[in-house]
Amino acid sequence: MNNELLESPKRDLDLEGSITNEQFRVYFDYRERDDLYVLKANKSGLKLFAYQLLLIIFFLLFAVRASAQAIYSTDPDSASLFPAKYGQFENYAFVLNGNVIEQDSLMNYPGTKLNNVFPYPIQLEGRSYKGAVYFHNKEYYAPAVRYANDPAYFVNGRQVSSYHIRLLKVEAFNKISKTIRDTTIDGKLYKGCIQVDTDEDAFADRISLADLIEGYTHLPLGKVIVHWRGTRYRYTYEDDIGTIIDSHFPIHSFSIAKIDHNTNLGVRAVEIDRVRFAEGERYVVHVVDNAYKWGNAKASLIFSNPLTVDTLYPCYLPDFDDGGYSIFNHTEILAQPYKGGKDYLKKLSATMGLSSKKDHTAISDSIKVEFAVLKSGMISRLKNLSIERSCHGDILTAIKKNACMWLPAIQGSRPVYSWVKMKIFYSMDPKGNILSLDRIVYRYQ
Repeated sequence: MNNELLESPKRDLDLEGSITNEQFRVYFDYRERDDLYVLKANKSGLKLFAYQLLLIIFFLLFAVRASAQAIYSTDPDSASLFPAKYGQFENYAFVLNGNVIEQDSLMNYPGTKLNNVFPYPIQLEGRSYKGAVYFHNKEYYAPAVRYANDPAYFVNGRQVSSYHIRLLKVEAFNKISKTIRDTTIDGKLYKGCIQVDTDEDAFADRISLADLIEGYTHLPLGKVIVHWRGTRYRYTYEDDIGTIIDSHFPIHSFSIAKIDHNTNLGVRAVEIDRVRFAEGERYVVHVVDNAYKWGNAKASLIFSNPLTVDTLYPCYLPDFDDGGYSIFNHTEILAQPYKGGKDYLKKLSATMGLSSKKDHTAISDSIKVEFAVLKSGMISRLKNLSIERSCHGDILTAIKKNACMWLPAIQGSRPVYSWVKMKIFYSMDPKGNILSLDRIVYRYQ
């Protein structure tokens, strides 16, 4: 454990003397987290520390109130969200092909492209900078492009980016279809194509990147390079530097109407820096939004290798290794279908091509099934626990096809593996053909 002295926000309080007199000590454990502090104090020391903390809180409240409209406003009509002035990467290092160069000398290197922006303090060649901008004019120094080998994605007929597809609510999917042959769209070659039909309004409260740029920055798209980054104030992971978008702006979209506080997604700020290339002036539009490194767990799993996705049973895993994890029989929040049992029954019926109305002259019967709902919401280990009938295969197939609808069980605020048993009551004709699915009774073990 290392001792860490707090800097006093009020000079006439002898904070260091208080520490020496053993009124309180502050520690941090660098082995666990570098931002986790532990306070040990006696009564007088605790009062002093509380007074110090109140001063800091009041200072922060006034600072945040003064700066919130300038930095974090998310009102789409607010001029504070979209800047009227352009920066020029002041106090940033320019790095070309791995070497620091003078900013003005970038114009001497034709064919230069922007790699990425490192928006955090950095030391390069013995000097300290506010950040660094990386360029290349030799392919050897070109960066890897995330999702470069992905197919083209379409949601309800509209093309979306590889980032947006991974934000979708898979539980609302109706159908996934794919083609594996190469296809060219707007001059870009894609390795295949995937189409998703969903009940989700995937474009609610979203604006395309092209409309955002044209409508709010008033810059011509041909002169814009987008640097999409998150809200972190310091560098921890490689993803923290963000990603570059320099073409096909319309397939990207952002939420500017509101911040989703559950996922911390939505545009927080937009900033602009001007860069002079040999070919002319370009504008780097920084869009601050955490969505580029976030994804729905189930969607990320399905599209981890998109062209191998099982379009018939995208959320059913026939081979499942629990990795030694327990599969719960009882949990605080039970695994359940998206939008509830009635909607799930309708989906099963629609998949089987059945009527939603029960024929009162038909014969009633039931099937009892068991399956595991995984932490991701996928399902596996489906088993018929009833005496098999010829019609049961259609029901089991429908369950597999609608596996995406399941939400995982929650235990201790975390998704867990869990067992589900359910009994499906159905009506059939004298020949054993199923006429309707009537109701479901869940029997969690």
